Amino acid sequence: MRVHSNALGYTLPELLIGLSLGLMVIAAATAAYGVSRQTWTNMAAIDAVHANARMALRKIREHAQIAGAAYLDKSASPNTQLSGAYTFDQPDLQGVNGNKADEHVALGHWVNVYARDCQGNKVDTGQTIRNDFKLNTSKELTCKDLSPTTSTYQALAEGVEDFQVRYAQANPTNQTVQWKTADQVSAMAQVLAIEVCLRVASVNTVSSGSTASQGCAGETVAADGRLRRVFRRVITLRNRDGLLP
Repeated sequence: MRVHSNALGYTLPELLIGLSLGLMVIAAATAAYGVSRQTWTNMAAIDAVHANARMALRKIREHAQIAGAAYLDKSASPNTQLSGAYTFDQPDLQGVNGNKADEHVALGHWVNVYARDCQGNKVDTGQTIRNDFKLNTSKELTCKDLSPTTSTYQALAEGVEDFQVRYAQANPTNQTVQWKTADQVSAMAQVLAIEVCLRVASVNTVSSGSTASQGCAGETVAADGRLRRVFRRVITLRNRDGLLP
């Protein structure tokens, strides 16, 4: 008896062509995955940079807008009156200008206006809160209340490479406003607004092909694989209205 087989096989050229096509598909998928992963890494880094900047600027803005604010003193006799003025040793605005390690800005307000400091701690003793903002050596923007002797600086945002503050000092005589650094300001009581500049970088490197960027003072920052952004905000000191006629 004769048996006929209907089974069909593949020739060697067909197998080689199929194998080549399969390898091409795998290579394309791998390349697409690499691009997608790099894109996701970059987006995550940008989001983290913006989140850190938002946190730092929000805290500074909150306390700048209530710096020097008066409150109604209900304990005054016989009539309710506005709270007293700040004394020299408890200023509502104080600045120190220097390099990245020395730049400070301190913003003060009465506890009766808002009873929490920049770290969110409720203050039960003392009359004033003076929040001091500065960088530490770990590239973190930190703050603390200067009034208690036991307070310590705590980090608000990471990846902050530079922190610079300028002050808009009014000249009531000439009716002009000039931007100055802290060491150039002749009277902090005449400052109408502050400009805060932050240079924030991603904590980790995300790309080997990044380019150089500019900092707060226009300086060139060499590329090192980190994403960087410069953020500037002008914050009006609401309680300085009336300095200029």
